[in-house]
Amino acid sequence: MIDHDDITAALRDLGVGARPLLVHSDLRCCLTLRGRTRDEKLATMLAGLEGAIGDGPLLVPTYTYSYHRGEDFEPARSPSTVGFGEWVRAQPGSRRTPDPIYSTAVRGRLPGDWEQRLFAVGDSDCYGPDSVFAYLRDVDAQILFFGVAATANTFVHHLEQVLGVSYRYFKDFGGRVVIGDGATATRARCFVRDLESDVVVHFAPLVHAMREAGESSSTTFERGPRLTLTSAAAVERCVRRGLAANADFLLRRGHPAEHDAVATR
Repeated sequence: MIDHDDITAALRDLGVGARPLLVHSDLRCCLTLRGRTRDEKLATMLAGLEGAIGDGPLLVPTYTYSYHRGEDFEPARSPSTVGFGEWVRAQPGSRRTPDPIYSTAVRGRLPGDWEQRLFAVGDSDCYGPDSVFAYLRDVDAQILFFGVAATANTFVHHLEQVLGVSYRYFKDFGGRVVIGDGATATRARCFVRDLESDVVVHFAPLVHAMREAGESSSTTFERGPRLTLTSAAAVERCVRRGLAANADFLLRRGHPAEHDAVATR
């Protein structure tokens, strides 16, 4: 079984250090981790991550999309659609940001004014200058994919907004954020895909380009999960290069030759 010390050692070998780290994961990756119960296995994973980054901070997505359906968002109660994040947010020492769509569990101290910016309750811009994604870019955070494909990279959507891609547009969602006995009416602005056009997210070419450029590194535990590490700055460099050469670099329609190859297999 894979213990927390094994995880820490593997992450350090990849280059993980005492810097902010965002972790995307899949609960299935925990099957081979030490522990008799689900909670014990997840605790092994958390201990391994925190062992590699020290004081962190460690960030884990706790995204929920019920706000889109008009439901209140309660950071203390609204369940996350991301399994490891759902567990982490309930652990002692975790704090969940109040963004009603892209909330994030934070463990450890945030630098400068980011504590106030990320935990302010009010209108939000999901990928905007006060979002968790802007924080990742500002501090050049490490981004880890633990047992999940590196295509699961929501930070890219922030870069699409920064670079003003033509296939997305701004849409507002309204609702309430509930903390304790208080409810605040809010609006969340999101840079969404144009669903009436041929806009299908396709990050596989980006992952390939990053690997070829040496902008990511990977390792795999024997009979265990694959770990892939990159950074916010590395992702941005590859996204900028890709979009400069092909405006649809991040979309399925931007790679027709790949479609043809898949169709003939």
